[in-house]
Parts: sequence; structure tokens; C-alpha cells
Amino acid sequence: MEIENTKKSVRINQIQYISIISFMVLVIVLVTTDLVRHEFLGLNKYHWAVVVALAYILENIYEYLKDFNYIYFSDGGEKLLFRYASLRPFHNKRYSIEIDKNKYQGYKILRKPLKQKIVFYVKTPQGTAKYPPVSITGLKEEELNQLKHALNQYAK
Repeated sequence: MEIENTKKSVRINQIQYISIISFMVLVIVLVTTDLVRHEFLGLNKYHWAVVVALAYILENIYEYLKDFNYIYFSDGGEKLLFRYASLRPFHNKRYSIEIDKNKYQGYKILRKPLKQKIVFYVKTPQGTAKYPPVSITGLKEEELNQLKHALNQYAK
């Protein structure tokens, strides 16, 4: 079984690019033109530029806290393959977790406000080890259920 959230990842990247372009254009238009000649709702054009900048910053903080990842999962072959890449700006690293099916012990889903993470457990000679948590916030509910079902098949 393969699970991947390419469509959502592309949509998130497109929204990020559109929002930065919209922000820059809107602030430049507000500051350099007479779009707001006098006060509008008690604010002049410079105040409106600050409001737009604050809204853009808050949107970016929200997206950063959501911690979306591109995710690819495959259980074909002898290993469970879980690849992911952060969709946060300036986080271009790609990661891969490969777990032998006979060493796989299970998983745990951590739910926090705004995000979900998954932790994988594997059997080692020293006992049970766990991988660092990986954000799975970018998965749809259906994809998450498929991932759980696939992982439950191999858990001991």
C-alpha cells in the first residue's frame, strides 16, 4: 500500500506563494498610491499597511505551527518506508525512515492543538527504541486511517 499527500502539499506551497505575492503587492499599492487618501475606518494608509503586514505574519505563524509535511508511505517489500519533507519555508531537508517489518513494534499518534505527530517503535537488541515524532498534520482523515490500518497489520 502506498500513501502520499502530493496534492495537499502542492496546494499548501501554492497558497504560500500566492500569499507572499499578494502581501507584497497590497503593501506596495497601499504605501505608494492614493488608494486610501484620507482615513478609512480611522486608519491612514500606513496604518493599513501595518495591519496587512500583521495579518500576513499571523498567517505565517499559524502555518509554521501546523508543521505540514509532504508524506510518502509504502509497506511493499521487506521494509516499511516512511518519507517526509517539511513544507515550512527554508526547511528543505528530506527525511526517510526505513523499518524492517520483523523489527517493527508499533506506533503512537500524538495529538496536540493544531497538529498531529506519529512516533514509530522498533525492536533493538537493547530493547524497544522510538523514532523522533513526525508531523502527519498534512494527511487527510482517509489517508490517516489507511496509514493506521497498514501499520496495525505489522504491529506486534
